[in-house]
Amino acid sequence: MKKILLTILFAGLFADVFGCLILFITDGKTVLIGNHEDWYADDAEVTFLPASGKKYGMLYFDFASEKTAQGGINTAGLFFDGTRTPFAPYNDNDSKEDCKCYIWKKILEECATVDDAIRYVEKYKIPEIEDIHVLFADKKGHSVVIGVYDGKLQLHKRSNTYQLVTNFNLTNPSYGDEQPCLRFATAEKMLAADSSVTLNNIEKILAKTHQDKLTVYSNIYNLTSGEVYIYNHADFSRKVKLNLSAELKKGKHSVKMDALFK
Repeated sequence: MKKILLTILFAGLFADVFGCLILFITDGKTVLIGNHEDWYADDAEVTFLPASGKKYGMLYFDFASEKTAQGGINTAGLFFDGTRTPFAPYNDNDSKEDCKCYIWKKILEECATVDDAIRYVEKYKIPEIEDIHVLFADKKGHSVVIGVYDGKLQLHKRSNTYQLVTNFNLTNPSYGDEQPCLRFATAEKMLAADSSVTLNNIEKILAKTHQDKLTVYSNIYNLTSGEVYIYNHADFSRKVKLNLSAELKKGKHSVKMDALFK
């Protein structure tokens, strides 16, 4: 999820430049998420926060210069990430409760399921929701993409074994004069031909949908096992595997992306 606090900046960006792709797939037993983080920053890192009181433990990816969670998973098996989409006004946003927090981190801290996350998005004021679509998924196999169209929140719940989101408005793909997204079409075609819920299958799709040097890192999350695989700068010949439970036992810490691959 790129620069989601900078809504003014977002309004002037083009989707084919600031990409990102998120895909969800399940066979009813295993739940996998694949994603690309496309941006110009070169200081990506992964941060681990153990559980505290009633708050879930989590890992999330961010940039050291920004310190805002771009996507992650918690110990309940809830995942989130988002993509930039054309600005769409949300009529009820200003009347919502202000949590005075970074809402996506709050959701990872306090929510266990997709339904929990939906309630938080419906409850709280989220200025950047007008500029993004966000995908939530949980280890039970539920997923939803939330965005805005025609002044209202739009909930796109999964209707297949997989769900995809890139950079167009799912309610109206041509909204904002968006051109057809070739990365979305490529991933959808590949999933229609092979919907196997395997690391290898997701790797193949990610390898065909990255944006070269703009893709800072890519991930595959296994929500069922709590494992995350990281790929640096669209190099799918190497990966680093992280286990959420094992990393959280080390306490609160952050690791630079480049250091993981040295």
